[in-house]
Amino acid sequence: MRQLIYRLTEPAQTIPDARKIFSNHDLSVLIVPLFLEQLLEVLVGVADTFMVSYAGEAAVSGVSLVNMFNTVFIFLFSALAAGGAVVVSQYIGSHDEKNGSLSAGQLVMIAAVFSTAAMIFSLALNRQLLRLLFGEADRDVMEACVTYLQISAYSYPAIAVYNAGAAVYRSMGKTRVTMNISLVANGINIAGNAIGVFVFHAGVAGVAYPCLLYTSDAAD
Repeated sequence: MRQLIYRLTEPAQTIPDARKIFSNHDLSVLIVPLFLEQLLEVLVGVADTFMVSYAGEAAVSGVSLVNMFNTVFIFLFSALAAGGAVVVSQYIGSHDEKNGSLSAGQLVMIAAVFSTAAMIFSLALNRQLLRLLFGEADRDVMEACVTYLQISAYSYPAIAVYNAGAAVYRSMGKTRVTMNISLVANGINIAGNAIGVFVFHAGVAGVAYPCLLYTSDAAD
């Protein structure tokens, strides 16, 4: 099986081992934590939807709809982080630590400013945006959407700063660090969801606040 994967992924003309910058082991150390980290990020939304399903159909619909809206901003934050990481990687590859540090700081600052603007925009126009996007939703579903968006929007700066910081760590080859952070933050989110839904019976807010704590912990 291993030989089959090797034949499918390796080009016909390979680089001699003496000239390779990364060995197959080095690549697996970089890629496997990245794969697990992305899986953990997806599980955040899955955990929210699963837990809130015990609060009723309106709550499930509201969380699912707002998660679709939030995904747009998350993709924008990820794209910004990926673009900035390219510049940082160039400086790291050329052993220019000074400009690499300046670029990393600028990336984090731009991410913070952009995400704060997105947060203010979403908080100020939350009902108008939701009516524009999901105007046919029932009243109780719309109220659930508003509640979840009003809380989850506060997590935008933390998500953006985390993505920027994670991109810088990936540029340095330290993918295991971000994976461990995601693992701990996911545990906090799942435990918080269970407490919010089953102990406090807070419904939509019961999964929104733990998600906010999840992103804040990841950014820290």
